[in-house]
Amino acid sequence: MVYINAISYYLPKETLSNNDIIKDYKKYGGNDKTITSEGLYLQCGVKKRHVCPLDDTAKNLGNLAAENLFKEWNIDRKQIDYIIFVSDALEYKGPTTACIMQKDLSLNNEIGAIDILHGCTGWIYGISIAKALITSKLGANILLITADVPTKVIHPIDAELRAIFSDGAAATLLSAEKINSGINSKINNFVFGTDGSGEKNLWVERSATRKPADIKWLESYKDLPTKLVGGRLNMNSSKIFMFALRKVPKLINTILTKHQLGKEDIDFFILHQANGTMLDFLRRRMKIPVEKFIISIENTGNTVSSSIPIATKKLIEKKAFTKGNTI
Repeated sequence: MVYINAISYYLPKETLSNNDIIKDYKKYGGNDKTITSEGLYLQCGVKKRHVCPLDDTAKNLGNLAAENLFKEWNIDRKQIDYIIFVSDALEYKGPTTACIMQKDLSLNNEIGAIDILHGCTGWIYGISIAKALITSKLGANILLITADVPTKVIHPIDAELRAIFSDGAAATLLSAEKINSGINSKINNFVFGTDGSGEKNLWVERSATRKPADIKWLESYKDLPTKLVGGRLNMNSSKIFMFALRKVPKLINTILTKHQLGKEDIDFFILHQANGTMLDFLRRRMKIPVEKFIISIENTGNTVSSSIPIATKKLIEKKAFTKGNTI
């Protein structure tokens, strides 16, 4: 058996309000007077998001989430035998960021360590690989860390993107055995899907080996706080929305069928917290009761691969779950 035994998270102290976004939008040349603080909220359902310091990285946030996990759940770090780091913002092209985190977190030298380059789907991929490692007896206690810093690759003039995305990290312990006072939630089966044709609907230009940032690029953004040295995020919102509308209900029906369950058998639906307005639209389309469908984004924002574990941990803190719940 494989269990999710503990979840913790870390959010940077600095926050960005909708008014802050509008102020920066105007400061850096935005002139669309129809963009307002209230309009941004209605568009994405977010009032506040978190921004990490310029000299921090996703690795730093991930380390802080892991330290919170060890402390909050009384986890012995020496029992960790595999670390998985999931991010769109790895420390280097080499060495593996998870290997550096082994040192940072004072984990055993005998552990396995891998990076997974993934965005919004990252936590699901991470727990699926952790389950495979435990099932195949390659590890018994897997530390899964998800962390991203999307604010570093968004231009201040892209107010819609700034309104949605937030920096943050989560740490999850997955084990072959339950732990004392842990979540101890059994992991069931997965459904996957991939469609690479949407490459340019959500992408970070000038961020890697295909047309990397050159002198002209760096010169054009030198006056921005982040200077966009790691590239610039682009999103085709309408296509992302339509993709979610087509695919998410089908995936939910598929996973329910796979487990011989109906919607009425589910106590909580916790989807990736991409956009509060889009989530509510999906909820209504799928006719899921509001009390069963979690939208936990208003004061957190879209934390990419960490959004599901953060939303889950917030429910744990509220004591929303009871033994036997199906999520």
